[in-house]
Amino acid sequence: MILLDADQPVDPRVDEIYLKVRFYYQKYQPPTPPNKLPSHLNLHRFFFETEAWTSEYDILPCPKTTPPDQCVQILTSHFQVKDMLDCNPNKDPSKCTVGKNGVQLIYAGGHCHAPSCISMELYNADTGELLCEQIPTYGKGNQIDKFDELGYCFIPPCLWGYEDGLIPPTTLYLETNILSIKRNNNTIGHYGEMAHWQMRGVFL
Repeated sequence: MILLDADQPVDPRVDEIYLKVRFYYQKYQPPTPPNKLPSHLNLHRFFFETEAWTSEYDILPCPKTTPPDQCVQILTSHFQVKDMLDCNPNKDPSKCTVGKNGVQLIYAGGHCHAPSCISMELYNADTGELLCEQIPTYGKGNQIDKFDELGYCFIPPCLWGYEDGLIPPTTLYLETNILSIKRNNNTIGHYGEMAHWQMRGVFL
């Protein structure tokens, strides 16, 4: 799209950009009886909005006399695993049979806006287990690491798996109760804040 005034000519020059892409893959190995799983499981999209499906919500300013480190607005949401699925077996059991044996999270990323986002937490409300905690980190300007840009905000995702360094996935069921907690610094109020959980998981 080009947005110019009527008397402004469109620049005729064109940039040519070249991309070189390398794909790595692992060959699929089917399951072998009696208990061996296949080498790969299909990842499905799980999603929930802590702000109750409004997509955005307001950060209300705290009283001006409150010290900034005490200005925290908390948003919570209670839901079940079935509410995270695009296909809900309880709403349409004739067309949707996924997840009846449970699901496992493989990736979870909380979507919130810097710089006021303090944290996002996802709990199994039935057991009290903290499933995922998202805390923004800021680059320190390490000259050795080109990705450590000074002041750059990054929110590392939660990952599960069976490789070294990863936590094994926890099985959750359709009726498992979930608690989401979002914390924002509200020294200064603003509009358009988000608290989405963008996730990927497998059906068992």
